[in-house]
Amino acid sequence: MCVAAGVDAGVFGPLKELSKFFIVMAMAAIGLNTDLLKMVRTGGKAIVMGFVCWVAIAGVSLGMQHFIGIW
Repeated sequence: MCVAAGVDAGVFGPLKELSKFFIVMAMAAIGLNTDLLKMVRTGGKAIVMGFVCWVAIAGVSLGMQHFIGIW
């Protein structure tokens, strides 16, 4: 039993799985909406910027997971 909210902890399991599903669906929608040929034609700057952002986000995410002891 979650003392602070007065809710059984078993309620949060399905909500956690549902949130993962929605994040995956949102990322898939963004990816399917991306026109790679147009991106390549407009120049490499957008691709490089996207890659740099991806590396930064992944690094911060992994660093935080290590810092709080998840990974």
